[in-house]
Amino acid sequence: MKYLPNTLTFIRIILTPFCIYFLLFDSKPILAFSLFIIASITDAFDGYYARKFNVISRLGAFLDPLADKIMVVSMFLCFFHLYDNIVNIYVLSMIIFRDVFVTFIRMIMEYRKYTLVTSKISKLKTVIQIVAINVMFIAIIFGGEIFLNDQSSYLLILMLITAIITFYTGIHYFVTNYKQLKLICNFDVKG
Repeated sequence: MKYLPNTLTFIRIILTPFCIYFLLFDSKPILAFSLFIIASITDAFDGYYARKFNVISRLGAFLDPLADKIMVVSMFLCFFHLYDNIVNIYVLSMIIFRDVFVTFIRMIMEYRKYTLVTSKISKLKTVIQIVAINVMFIAIIFGGEIFLNDQSSYLLILMLITAIITFYTGIHYFVTNYKQLKLICNFDVKG
């Protein structure tokens, strides 16, 4: 059980390229969706098992959110490629900027042996992103091109809300961790 949480995280990372392949290159969105659901389930259980068996590690604490970002950003990139009228450049930019920004902050803090304080709102953000991705998959699989064109305004609103919440959590991370970041920056200047 010691390696189960990190194994689940690695499974999520490994499944992401297969989701991309079946969605973009092999035109099997049902298979891509199935793999995405499996990957999402691993996200629900890796942290649970880490806490239950008290096997929380620095590697796991770093890889788990990174795996989430790889999975989520990859799916939004795919949707942008396929349906840029729904997942447009503004939605994509907010999501990517936030995830790169937070990962950069996390890496700096980890390097300096600080812990990035996460919040419940970031967990809510992940749930909202996964729901938005599921809705897009369902629209692609069951609605087809006609539905995506007719309902694009509703889907666009969902994606914009998702992007705004995602972007807001990036600001929230910065504000919440500002004191530690300031200490790190002062240390770098004096060092």
